Amino acid sequence: MSTVVNDDDRFGMPDSAFEAAGRSHGFNKPAFRVGMYVPTRAEVATLAPNELRQILIGWFYECPTELIPNITQIREVIAILTSRADATEFASFIEGSEQDLLS
Repeated sequence: MSTVVNDDDRFGMPDSAFEAAGRSHGFNKPAFRVGMYVPTRAEVATLAPNELRQILIGWFYECPTELIPNITQIREVIAILTSRADATEFASFIEGSEQDLLS
């Protein structure tokens, strides 16, 4: 049985995780906490490298506990990054993520 992947999916992060993060870190705070944004699969596949890198650093390294990516999610992001035409733009990010988060 194959699973259909939705480009708008945020790597399987459940709505309840976003709700819990919002409750613990505030929905209406004047400042937006880095790491509260989890990109969609389509965004990982298409956003400009500089913009995407900042989003991924926030998610992977600065997110609240409720939004910490698991190993499967990190590997899925890396797989999309390595399949991009501009994958070399992400080489150091991928290497660092593999060393820091997957070992």
